[in-house]
Amino acid sequence: MQTEFHIEQCRRIRRVKCGEERPSCLRCSSTGRKCDFEERPSPSTVSIISPSALSSNTNTVWRERRAFAYYFEFAASSVGGGLDLDFWRTIVPQVCRDEPAVWDAIIAISALFETSKQGLDAFSQRKKGPDSLSQSHQDALGWYSRSVSAVRQRIERGSVDIFVGLISCVLFICIEAVQGNAEGALQLYRQGVQLILTMRPQIASGAIPANKAALLEETIIPIFVRLAAIAPAIAGTPVTALLRDTEISSAQTFDSLRAARQGIVYLAVEIPLFERDCMKHLIQPHVTRVPEEFITQAFSLGARLRNWHIAFENLMHRLRGKGVLSMQQIGTSALLSSYHDMLFVMLQTCTSLSLMQFDAYLPNFQNIVEQSTIALEASIRSDGTQPPFTFELSVGLPLWFTSVRCREPRTRRAALALLHRSPHIQGFYECSFGAAVSQKIMELEESQAMAMNATYQANIGTIEPASDPAAASELTIGLQSAPSELVSRVPTTLVIPEEVRIGPIDVFRPSDGLLPGTTERDVAKWNRSIDQPFCGFRGLSAVLLAILCGLLMNVFRLIFDHGLMCRLASRYP
Repeated sequence: MQTEFHIEQCRRIRRVKCGEERPSCLRCSSTGRKCDFEERPSPSTVSIISPSALSSNTNTVWRERRAFAYYFEFAASSVGGGLDLDFWRTIVPQVCRDEPAVWDAIIAISALFETSKQGLDAFSQRKKGPDSLSQSHQDALGWYSRSVSAVRQRIERGSVDIFVGLISCVLFICIEAVQGNAEGALQLYRQGVQLILTMRPQIASGAIPANKAALLEETIIPIFVRLAAIAPAIAGTPVTALLRDTEISSAQTFDSLRAARQGIVYLAVEIPLFERDCMKHLIQPHVTRVPEEFITQAFSLGARLRNWHIAFENLMHRLRGKGVLSMQQIGTSALLSSYHDMLFVMLQTCTSLSLMQFDAYLPNFQNIVEQSTIALEASIRSDGTQPPFTFELSVGLPLWFTSVRCREPRTRRAALALLHRSPHIQGFYECSFGAAVSQKIMELEESQAMAMNATYQANIGTIEPASDPAAASELTIGLQSAPSELVSRVPTTLVIPEEVRIGPIDVFRPSDGLLPGTTERDVAKWNRSIDQPFCGFRGLSAVLLAILCGLLMNVFRLIFDHGLMCRLASRYP
């Protein structure tokens, strides 16, 4: 659903507190407002259901109750991850007792989460009309629409609480993302960030109660920062402004995995942004190296990353000393390790345009695959499947990074296989999109490399899935569930020359600025919204670009211009 909810309006709202007299309060009735007060359940009532959120239709009431139960038992822990159950299973349900809009949003998430097996077809099925959707999906869209309408009405009446607005924003981002509408989710994300930034001065002045300020700084803002780490292509959003100087300083110790995660998240925001700045500088004409201030910043980020790793290793040593680690601890530590290796490689290579330099970091890529395997094993549900959606850090980004930067055939295919096994939607994006692009790039690079040197043809072999436990723990473990085309022909040894390697430059939105080499005229030729994401590739001759476009046309609509820049268009108009 493409929502037009403008959450920034919240800061202009004059709130009138309901007097809560029965059957309607004096304050509301005297001002012509509709009284929102509903009698709260008695303390002995275990249900969190808000009467005003339920339809009078008995069947609908049952479906709403069932959706909430499914959310509480299954969806909340998968959407938010084990480290954030307090927000998703405590704070949000508590808020929904008094806020029907929040109730509707979480049962919509629940229904979409349960029916998300439709996968890539969910968005296209909606375009065909309601008759093509399951009852649960229709319910989800109806509840979401009702939630958005309720928030709008509260804004118009001046009765919405700004923190309820932010929580609703988080839930709406989740709903848009799980439906595959990344652009709608990103729009809401940017609005939420702007609202947070307007609240910071109020917190500093003491205008906002301490308990709400703590909720904002300790829970809500970290969610927005982690989303930025999942989707580093959020151009034009001042995400770094959310980070306080005290938070981004090098931590000497961590008292929990949650603290360690927060530390790596800040680096996962800053290092990709630094890499982007380096690339933008290096691809300019007649530029061969980054300026000295970039080198200084790289050393600073490197020192912080090393300090994080030392503190993380010390934490894990203490946790192991207390006894056997839980499955959640094992999975979280493996996930954080995979992010550390990704950021390490990114930082070590971002000051040069050479694509051959990544070959020196094969052990890091192999560790990403190994740790991602452990993390995915830890997140398997009771039915043997992965959650279809997660709002938190997951293995998708490190695996995608490995699949496009590592050229060792076995490791690359293992990363792709695990990417296919991971939660279908992570943060804003569908993993299948990245996996499809990575696979096509791999196929093009390898075919061109073999064409350049026919002697490589003799080295083509097939990797059989491992059969013994020891071998199964190696990189081939991911290939056992890989698409058949990934394992049918695996080059056992293949050196890919620099000239056929494809290096992504950046994902950008023209509204936030253009990459060097593109002009406003180029954007006009693409005939797309300036707010839509584009992907620029380097290392592509006109011939290779044409081949890449041809390979991708089977999966995505592609718009490209003069052999320099291409746009991986959304599958949806």
